[in-house]
Amino acid sequence: MIDTHAHIDAEDFASDLPNVLDRAFASGLEYIIIPAIEPKRYDNLFKVADSDSRIYCGMGVHPHNAKEVDNHILKVVYDTAKSNDKVKAIGEIGLDYYYDFAPPDVQKKALREQLEIAKDLNLPVIIHNRDSDEDLIKIIQEAQDGNLKGVFHCFYGDVEFLKQVLDLNFNVSFTGNITFKKFDAQETILQVPDDRYMIETDSPYMTPVPYRGKRNEPSYVKYVAEKISEIKNIEIEEVIRMTTENAKKFFSILSLGCLILLGNINLNAQIDDEVYEDEGQYYNKLIGIGPVLGTNTIVESFTPRPNNVSYEGIIAYGGTVHFGIFDYLIIGGTYLYSKNTKLQEDFDDLEPNIHQQIELTANFIVNPYSRINLYGFVGPSFLLNRYGVPGNLGGGSEDKNSLGLNTGLGFYFNLPINGAGVLTFSAEWKLNFMFQKQNFEYDSRERPESPRRNDPVEVSTFFSIPRMNILFYPSF
Repeated sequence: MIDTHAHIDAEDFASDLPNVLDRAFASGLEYIIIPAIEPKRYDNLFKVADSDSRIYCGMGVHPHNAKEVDNHILKVVYDTAKSNDKVKAIGEIGLDYYYDFAPPDVQKKALREQLEIAKDLNLPVIIHNRDSDEDLIKIIQEAQDGNLKGVFHCFYGDVEFLKQVLDLNFNVSFTGNITFKKFDAQETILQVPDDRYMIETDSPYMTPVPYRGKRNEPSYVKYVAEKISEIKNIEIEEVIRMTTENAKKFFSILSLGCLILLGNINLNAQIDDEVYEDEGQYYNKLIGIGPVLGTNTIVESFTPRPNNVSYEGIIAYGGTVHFGIFDYLIIGGTYLYSKNTKLQEDFDDLEPNIHQQIELTANFIVNPYSRINLYGFVGPSFLLNRYGVPGNLGGGSEDKNSLGLNTGLGFYFNLPINGAGVLTFSAEWKLNFMFQKQNFEYDSRERPESPRRNDPVEVSTFFSIPRMNILFYPSF
């Protein structure tokens, strides 16, 4: 479990915070997120966050304190969020028209400024909303450019408002008020997609039944999970599993073991991109597989007697597997095969050259929440090359393998398939550079009758490959 919203930096916990944390982690909590409220509490916020590796925080100014927001405070928020690894979100920010701590126009200005900070730093936002639905949705719509994600915390709205939030590529989070007798938004909980909600306590507030009337604390988040399991008629273990995965993905929380061993990565994906208008259902990109087709241009640089030789239009084909790590990061593994028969057009004593490329790439997505994603990539390659040998040197072929580096640019086009997953089309231009130069006992530039045919040469090679990928990510 993860308590995604707990104000354990508040004065309410000053006397017994160590005991509160002991109970929280003993109850099964993995992490706690503390949203920031106001500048005067920042020091204590980070004191608490720094006290345990399982505690992270947000950074920002609550709408109640919007009148405190000026250029200095905005710089503090920006610089701290950028430099401190404990900060996983911008928040708690938003609008609150129920109370009159700050005029609406002041709140709106503070919200817009902090949304821009979140976009600039590629951090999610934690949204506070009370009696401000219309203005809040409008401001986020204006700010949403495909690079903004967030969560409406303590969500208590009808299905129509839920759909508006999901259409913004935002998530929702439920707290202890769903256990109250007067709670009447059960249909909202039934309709929210499994990968679009999280759980929280909002400690020390919103204490769930059976402890209502007492101070709330993170260990009580299990009662929120229990109520959701009751409403959805699913096992509580499933609620805990889903909300934990959603929170780890949302806040980009990755364990050390996951960084060391890909096989242990909780491969939660990324592009919660397009919603079906009839269902409001989003799909994760977890594991994708598909074919690759392109054209390979091989450029060889010779020494001595330097010059470049290129072979263009060689068909290259293979397959690829992609693993979603974060919203902005996909790890790909690709095999590509191409046969260069261009030499045979001039030299019939040579076998075709065979080039096989095994690539591992890290694809960094610029705008992960759009239907069309732009990305750049880089990674190592293992290049398996088989070259034809002239007949006067015995004929046949010889293998010359090399490590290499691949890099390039591309874009994804994501097409959700109702009930099945996501079909992704990508076009990319990839360069593959061989690290090792290859030594040959013959010069493939020279005709068989040339006296320089048997001169030793050294060749460096790179491959330029515009290509298309089709990937299918099933919905698990």
